[in-house]
Amino acid sequence: MSWICVVCAAVSGIQTLRTAADLLEFLAISSTPVFLLSIARSSVPVDMPPLADFAAKHMFLVFALAVVFWLTVLLLSLGVLGRREWARRGAVGMLYLLSAISLLLLLCPQLAVPQPLVYRGVSMAPELNKKVMAASLLLRLVSMAAGGVCLWWALALDRGGFRKEFKTRF
Repeated sequence: MSWICVVCAAVSGIQTLRTAADLLEFLAISSTPVFLLSIARSSVPVDMPPLADFAAKHMFLVFALAVVFWLTVLLLSLGVLGRREWARRGAVGMLYLLSAISLLLLLCPQLAVPQPLVYRGVSMAPELNKKVMAASLLLRLVSMAAGGVCLWWALALDRGGFRKEFKTRF
């Protein structure tokens, strides 16, 4: 389990730096008058998936949440590596949350992938519809795999033998 914590800490550390750099770049770009003028006249497409619509309307929040997520993963993985009880509890909670999100995307991929363009049973864009269906299938497969792995690790940390390695320290 230690090597998994080290890999997780390394990946999340790199991702924390990358998303923080992206956030700083976004802040630099979004403060320019050209960006503000281009955003003022923009609109989102009709029938946009809810998650994409939210991301388009709240770009700064999405960037900031990404930084917070990766920083949290980094801290929790280092804490689990050090066998801290607070980190185990936090990791279990995060893993259960990620499993629930994966289940939601598995059952409702239309939250992130647009619906095929069909009018009265006729495909309006067959090539696009094939790509949309492939994206929906890929999202379901990734959600199933990621959700299963997250749930397995959550149960291992919460109820399995790994829990015995953590001692409550006051």
